[in-house]
Amino acid sequence: MEHVLTTAALLYSLRLLFFLSGQLRAGVHRERRGDQTRVSIIIPARNEELNLHRCIASLRELQYPEHLLEIIIVNDRSTDNTAQIINDAAASWSVIRCVHRTDADARDNLRGKPGALQSGIDAASGDIYLFTDADCVVEPQWIRTMLAPFADSNVKMVCGFTTIEHSSAFGILQDIEWLYTHSMAQGSLANHIPIGCFGNNMAVDADAFRELGGYNVVSFSVTEDLALLQAMVRTGHKVAYICSAASVVETLPCTTLSEYLHQKQRWVRGGTQLGWRATIFVITSVMYWTGLVLSIVTQSLEWTLIFLALRAVGDGQLINLSVMRLRRWSSIPAIAPSLIILLLLELILPILALRKKVQWKGQTF
Repeated sequence: MEHVLTTAALLYSLRLLFFLSGQLRAGVHRERRGDQTRVSIIIPARNEELNLHRCIASLRELQYPEHLLEIIIVNDRSTDNTAQIINDAAASWSVIRCVHRTDADARDNLRGKPGALQSGIDAASGDIYLFTDADCVVEPQWIRTMLAPFADSNVKMVCGFTTIEHSSAFGILQDIEWLYTHSMAQGSLANHIPIGCFGNNMAVDADAFRELGGYNVVSFSVTEDLALLQAMVRTGHKVAYICSAASVVETLPCTTLSEYLHQKQRWVRGGTQLGWRATIFVITSVMYWTGLVLSIVTQSLEWTLIFLALRAVGDGQLINLSVMRLRRWSSIPAIAPSLIILLLLELILPILALRKKVQWKGQTF
């Protein structure tokens, strides 16, 4: 029994060291690139009438020369007032262009969000594509900070952190979860093993994207951001993952448990594309749970505290480092309790993984 507990704790500790070492190696990007790059911001919008005004207002605050900027908002077959809002925005600000997508465009690899993104890219003329979503707001220095890593000519893709706007305990929990996921993704990529990113805060070199073939070639996935990341890495391109307050994108939280579970299920199904990387992650998680349950069943208080500390303190340090880099000091008290709650939520992941159909924006894949 002692041997099993020791092995479980050791394996999980090695996992933590893997992520933390990469996270420390990734460092912080503070440099700025000159305003000489033409940029296209691509924003897919499907039934986003409640969020678009907020998004566009933040885009107007971007500190970047307008003659080098175009914003392409893709109306992805919306049934609400999204199309009119985009058209009005384009009429009042010449930087914005509207692309209207039809059902005829949603075929094969171009179903769902990948197709909406590709529609926007097909109309884009920038040297760098930046991606965000219609329910997001960006920082004024977002463009400059996301462009900075491209100063290295080998970098062809940049991933940034996304935080959650929160005014409730449920929102705070999601914010900590996203910070946790980002921290692991950044650390793993720095160790040359890509496991994920968030498509609402990404930048891609236009030439590299075209050479890849874009989403016309990338296999369809409900997590199109991960699919693009994997394709770029397979092609040999360098990817940077930055953690900077100036490059943060803020999105809205899930408001209901049902919406949250659908989001988790989409992530879990998309994560199956990771192959052996997902297998290793699952094995270390199973070993952790084995150790925790055995310590509780055998009433070993010492081992129970060790396993809880690995979660609250070990994983907490991953998040804490990102929190400090992002200067989100108010999040620190919520890290440990949120991680304990997320630990319990992990129990539903196997059930979510069994459901093959994924619902997103009123569509089923």
